[in-house]
Amino acid sequence: MIVQEFRGALRRLLKRPGYALLSVTVLGVGLGVTLFLFSLVNTLILKPLPFPDAERLMAVGERSSSGHGIDSLDSAQYELLRRSLQAADAVGAYTAGGVSLDDGQGAVYFPGSRSSASLLEMLGVRPLLGRLFTAADEQPGAEHVLLIGEPLWRTTFAADPQVVGRQIRVDGEWATVVGVLPASFSFPQYTRVWRPLRLLPGQHRDLAGVLRLAPGKTLGQARAELDAIQPALQRVLPTDMHMRAVVTKPLGYSFVPEDMRYWVWLMFGAGTLVLLLACVNVANLQLVQAVRRAHELALRHALGSARGRLVFGAMAEGWLLGMAGWLLALPIVQWGNRWLVAVYFRPGRMPGFHHFGLDGWVLAAGALMAIATTTLVGAVPAWRAARCDPQQALRDGAKGSGSGFARVARVMVVAEIVLTVVLLVGAGMFVGAVQRLLARPTPGIGYAAQVLTAELALPRRSYDDARRIAVIGEAVARLRATPGVVDATASDTVPGGRLGSHERVGLPGQPRPASGWTEVQLGVVDPHFLSTFGVRLLAGRFFDARDTAGGQAVAVVDRHLVQALWPGQDPLQRQLTLHPGTAWARSLTVIGVTEPLQMDGLLERSVPGLLMPVSQAAGQAPLHAVGLAVRTHGAAAAFIPNLTGIVHGVDSQVAVHDVLSQQWIMARSQAGLTVMANVFGVLGLVALGLAATGLYGVVAFSVEQRTREIGIRRAIGGGGWAIARLLGRQLAWQLGLGLVLGILLALPWSRLLADPNLQTRAHDPTVFGSVIVLVVATALAATLLPLRRALQVDPAVALRYE
Repeated sequence: MIVQEFRGALRRLLKRPGYALLSVTVLGVGLGVTLFLFSLVNTLILKPLPFPDAERLMAVGERSSSGHGIDSLDSAQYELLRRSLQAADAVGAYTAGGVSLDDGQGAVYFPGSRSSASLLEMLGVRPLLGRLFTAADEQPGAEHVLLIGEPLWRTTFAADPQVVGRQIRVDGEWATVVGVLPASFSFPQYTRVWRPLRLLPGQHRDLAGVLRLAPGKTLGQARAELDAIQPALQRVLPTDMHMRAVVTKPLGYSFVPEDMRYWVWLMFGAGTLVLLLACVNVANLQLVQAVRRAHELALRHALGSARGRLVFGAMAEGWLLGMAGWLLALPIVQWGNRWLVAVYFRPGRMPGFHHFGLDGWVLAAGALMAIATTTLVGAVPAWRAARCDPQQALRDGAKGSGSGFARVARVMVVAEIVLTVVLLVGAGMFVGAVQRLLARPTPGIGYAAQVLTAELALPRRSYDDARRIAVIGEAVARLRATPGVVDATASDTVPGGRLGSHERVGLPGQPRPASGWTEVQLGVVDPHFLSTFGVRLLAGRFFDARDTAGGQAVAVVDRHLVQALWPGQDPLQRQLTLHPGTAWARSLTVIGVTEPLQMDGLLERSVPGLLMPVSQAAGQAPLHAVGLAVRTHGAAAAFIPNLTGIVHGVDSQVAVHDVLSQQWIMARSQAGLTVMANVFGVLGLVALGLAATGLYGVVAFSVEQRTREIGIRRAIGGGGWAIARLLGRQLAWQLGLGLVLGILLALPWSRLLADPNLQTRAHDPTVFGSVIVLVVATALAATLLPLRRALQVDPAVALRYE
């Protein structure tokens, strides 16, 4: 019987290709967007990290300034935790940072990490070749060793099985390869080269901490123990260092913080609303078909078919549609994941263990969603089949009776409008945020398409600051002399990129304010920085040959820092203190003022900018990581092949990486907003399209069912406006009720989506007003064609219709 019913359902669908195609498309789109968003939830939140006992692995560090994340841990605190934390059976640490490998053909940059031996043991990695680090490798003065990842082994070393024991120049120093780690292992994300973490006695370094809970211990017990030793964790720090509380969270929060999880869940919730809207739409379509098949079902029942078989036949039709919709959804998910990776990740920087795509869990979830939704959808015609009265259906004839349909359809139309309003409000909020972002005044750093930036990795130990400055200066000079180049600059910061540091400043003699020292974005730059990036100097002068290493220590500040330190005053020739309250505090004289720099990116909070000359940076800034910027006459991307060659012509031991246009960096800085704006925008448009389809179908079928009534009204003199009012009255109250309920639900929804960082605003009257106008216009447009058909009904034909 089961096979028979499925065959019968397939034959019925093939006889009605328009209905089948529309149903499959609606279900496929609804399932596709929802499954794409579920794949994000699965990849970023649900899927455990690929390490043994991953549920016991915890990140440990100081609570971030936002209160939601975890920052670094001082190396002295790390040593204390290793000795005293009883709730953990292992504590490890790492630092992330790139390395330059020189195989004789020129230095090449690779993402790298310094990792403790205990960390690699905790993560359960097994080398393909060689060994892991040991405690002896971490001792100061031990031989320089490293581990390489399988992709690097295969590409750079041609999968040489004798690579273990080979000497490689790393950051200008020789090191021995002691092992190859499998491609499946990448911790921290993107890492291709690992070196042992070595800590000198009395040294203070920022580390990322990881602990493994001891068997039988819980996260709550670890937190309680950390609370008890907070005073000890403060005492091991220098007296001028003030810590926030040391906390611990599951390790996954280091890679997907709480705010990102919040937005991923919200997007999935919005996708579920789209799937629900698709279900309502297809249920309406199936109910129409059930009404049309009422005569057939009644005849089959009268001939002896059991009600259960009629119900199963209706459900089988829905399941076939669901499976077809699931197949259509899969390429939508694949396309969505490719789009996400292209928008959100840097070129060549695919996530290490977060693989975006279809896997068994996503496929299974999609099949489950398809079965669940089509079971829900199929329940409507099944309910109709179960309630079928054979005598009544046979009297109504082949057209069937629409009285029951009308009541259900009206409820479904209201539900579609409600869901559409809620989704459109979310889309409108993000559209408004993008508009406000585009309308903001352009910061001093213009993020122009003509500016190309790159990061340089210079040898750390074999080069002193003087040699680094000489190499950087020669590279900039050659770049400036290259045809097509307008200007070039070097600095320790790449605006919108990863380089650069946040420091603290104060006024000379000023006690530490209760709110803390003023935070600044510090940049160590050369005299061509402003002209290369197109930043305007508002007062004073910029750096030049007068600013020598032995001369007066000078600085250029932006307007935001002037407002913070000297509101309403002339800042020129005034003094400020960099690193106040510390042993390395330094007094600087302000010689110039620029427009606001906004060097952290357009969407980041605005931090005042402070610039120092590179000529005075020896011993003050980590010049082993430097940014280059080139302004060209045309599009900067065309200059990318030249830049690496010019730098290697100066010094082949300098690795060049992350060569990107400032326009791309600007787009990347807005990637989070771009992803959410596009997701919510697509969800809103899909909802609007589904609502329009549903309204059209309901009104068209209503016209079909009331053809005789319309014909009679026309025959007794009813005009076009009377017919329009007859059909429009029902639509008007459904539309009005749907808008009211939709707005009421959208109010709390907008509060969930409001975020000052993304500039999304709750209860925005412009958004709500625009949504109302858009929904009303769509509803009117969707009913025009059925209304036109109603007005063209010939009374004589309508009276013969029965």
